[in-house]
Amino acid sequence: MAEVFVRLRRGRWPLSKGLLVEALLPLGVPLEAAQAVAHTVEERLKAEGQLAVPPRVLRKVFLEEVARALGEEVADRLSRQTLPFEEILVLQGRKRRPFSKGLLARSLEEAGFSLKEAHDLAKEVEGYLRQEGVRQISARRLEEVVAQVVGRALGKGARRRYLQRQAFAGELFVEEESGEPRMPFSKGILAQSLMGIGFSPERAYRLAREMEKALRQEGRRVIRRNELRERVYQALLKEAGEEVARRYLLLRSLRRSARPVHILIGGVTGVGKSVLASALAYRLGITHIVPSDAVREVFRASLSQDLLPTLHLSTFEAWKALLPDLSGEESHEVRVMRGFLDQVARVAVGLRAIQERSALEGTSIVLEGVHVVPRYLEHPYRERVLTVPMLVVLQDEKLHRDRFLLRDRETAHARPQEKYLTHFAEIRLIQEHLLRWAQEEGIPVIPGEDLDEAVEKALEVLVAYLEAHGSREVARA
Repeated sequence: MAEVFVRLRRGRWPLSKGLLVEALLPLGVPLEAAQAVAHTVEERLKAEGQLAVPPRVLRKVFLEEVARALGEEVADRLSRQTLPFEEILVLQGRKRRPFSKGLLARSLEEAGFSLKEAHDLAKEVEGYLRQEGVRQISARRLEEVVAQVVGRALGKGARRRYLQRQAFAGELFVEEESGEPRMPFSKGILAQSLMGIGFSPERAYRLAREMEKALRQEGRRVIRRNELRERVYQALLKEAGEEVARRYLLLRSLRRSARPVHILIGGVTGVGKSVLASALAYRLGITHIVPSDAVREVFRASLSQDLLPTLHLSTFEAWKALLPDLSGEESHEVRVMRGFLDQVARVAVGLRAIQERSALEGTSIVLEGVHVVPRYLEHPYRERVLTVPMLVVLQDEKLHRDRFLLRDRETAHARPQEKYLTHFAEIRLIQEHLLRWAQEEGIPVIPGEDLDEAVEKALEVLVAYLEAHGSREVARA
């Protein structure tokens, strides 16, 4: 089936009906009515052959369908907004860059706000800009808006903290190895490192603030990287013990290692792979996360259903695209796994190419998805990287079912639970096989019931791998 894409300057992205629904709900439109309009918009674009639509055309079609289904008043109110699929440009001098919630959240973290506070504030800022119909905004005006939102949400002290976040900029530097430029000391970066060893954001920022305060009280202006690392190590020894302090040294050495790390996170749909991948990548400072579904979508857009039919179905129903077994002796289990592995083998071609390029460029990545099956991901440059595979599983069937209901609600029915629950037996069957292969090949298994525990277990796996394979690369230096 043809898919509609939104064509932006930075590429094209699949049309999300959830974004259209998201724009209508704040106007008081009932969920069912919003979903019906979003569906009509998509079907109209397909019927008109507009499969790569620019935002201005999508806006026009969206407003027309809203007026037709919900009335001119709702369409008029909606027209005054910047819609979720439209870019907001930030102007700084002659430069223009798209507004990014992620970058704003990072800036707020640097100002000392917790991870949750920073992301909630960034989301509120974006919501305000879109409701006001802002298409472009100066960097200075954006800072004023952020300060207003911070003050309204957290009080005058928080607003002052945000506005004065650069008051000490340049006064405290970290000196890198010989020949490298000095870098400003960053509580956010230090806190991120501490979250990498399993600290909560609040605990990590507290320790980072204490470290900065101690250095300033000593009148320090420059501290060498290895001295800072040693001081953090000693602070961790006192607060958390030798095991946690050792973990800090191992993970810090990983980030400065000449060999990049490739973390491979496999597991069936609904077990929490994507959330774990994001949490691990953030804690380890890895900026490249590659979902295997994205690779599959690229192949789907490039290769017709007639050529590779299994690619155009979900992994748990790929068996439906297979030619029938003429002998009539093939069991449903064998057929399900044959369809699954056929799709895995196709997608693995793209995943291996990503691994190879990352290995050659020295880039750390996190690959996550149901197609991430290590036996299919061997590549010729494997010795250049530290490859850490793991499998996320959900043993609790009821919790697994509930995850699909939760995802259905969170995506405004863009990923309806019925599709997954109808094929729940096939999903569990694939997990059984993946779990058996992991046990046979010695791949660590991460329980997916609790995110915090999953992150902690994944970090333990990573540290154990470094201790077993890193030796000289994890020396304390």
